[in-house]
Amino acid sequence: MFDKLRIKFILINMTLLTAVFVTIFGFIYATTSSNINNEIDGTLFALINNNKKPMPNTINIVVEVNESGKIIKDFKPFNISIDSTILQNAVDLVFKNENSSDKIDMGDSSYSYLKQTTRLGTKIAFLDRTHYQNLLIELLKTFILTGSISLIALLVISIYLTNRTITPIKGTFEKQKQFIADASHELKTPLTIIKTNTSLILSHPDDSIRNQEKWINYINSQTDRMSILINEMLSLAKLDTDDNIITLSSINISKIIESMLLMFDAVIYESNIELETNIKKDLYINGDKESIKKLFSIIMDNAIKHTNKNGKITVSLFSDKNKIKLIINNTGEGISSEHLEKIFERFYRVDSSRDRDTGGYGLGLSIASSIIKQHKGKIYAQSNLGKSASFIVEIPHQS
Repeated sequence: MFDKLRIKFILINMTLLTAVFVTIFGFIYATTSSNINNEIDGTLFALINNNKKPMPNTINIVVEVNESGKIIKDFKPFNISIDSTILQNAVDLVFKNENSSDKIDMGDSSYSYLKQTTRLGTKIAFLDRTHYQNLLIELLKTFILTGSISLIALLVISIYLTNRTITPIKGTFEKQKQFIADASHELKTPLTIIKTNTSLILSHPDDSIRNQEKWINYINSQTDRMSILINEMLSLAKLDTDDNIITLSSINISKIIESMLLMFDAVIYESNIELETNIKKDLYINGDKESIKKLFSIIMDNAIKHTNKNGKITVSLFSDKNKIKLIINNTGEGISSEHLEKIFERFYRVDSSRDRDTGGYGLGLSIASSIIKQHKGKIYAQSNLGKSASFIVEIPHQS
């Protein structure tokens, strides 16, 4: 599909560019040709009226003829030799032609002529067109050569720009396809489990709820997992829409982080994790309070899940030049370099089996990344493989 789209874009571009080139060159050629014809007419008129000397690059001939068309006198440059019979034949043809000016062949050359009758007699001026015709031919060759080279260069540029344009679109399309495939897969698993357990319950219609409690609990847990997944997908879909414009206001991010840490105290204690905090007081940003809470919750939850037994989590918040930095570091396996950039992609898992055990779908960090984009900030990860991992959030200082 994208190959056809790429070819279509290139064909449209080249068709438009070719049409523009032909129009411009055609206009220049027509204008030049018109100017040459005007110059020829002016030269012929001047020659007849003895107002212009013969031109050095052309053959200029002026003849005076009697009423019967016989040449009485001719005026031509001394270095020009033309057979008198040929000249007379040309004059005869001019006399037969009703037009006072036109073109005529004389020998191997084409001439423009102007015939003028006065009280003193008739004069005919001939001007060799060879020089002008060669000029137009050279101009046409230049246009063709320049146009061909330009179109080839523009074709290369068009291919390059088309590829640059198509690549992100293709990437987005592929991610969208992958997103749908992954979402379908994630939904299919709990649905299968629910259907299986429902069939088991229905196969024993006379059994009590207490005896069926195991299967009912399975159904309930899978329903909860589906609910979490759908809510995360809806959050991402909402963040992706152009209409989802959050209202930014001055908020004390220091107080928000401190209050959020209290919510994680019980989980951290139960997980036997050491918590160290280094939070600078009264730091303000332009942001959305609920979005910042969700952002911190996602990163903190991720840190708790991947901290090793008896490990440590360090939360730091401080001002760095014109931005506020939030760093959440946890000890543990860390993240290998090939995964650092990809972990913010949707449904991406460093270790899929481990993440499923912890209930994750690979959407949390994507949501966090979308929230940061809305705040015109930046989020990235760093890792010391086998020792620790850090998630760094940078948000512009309150302006």
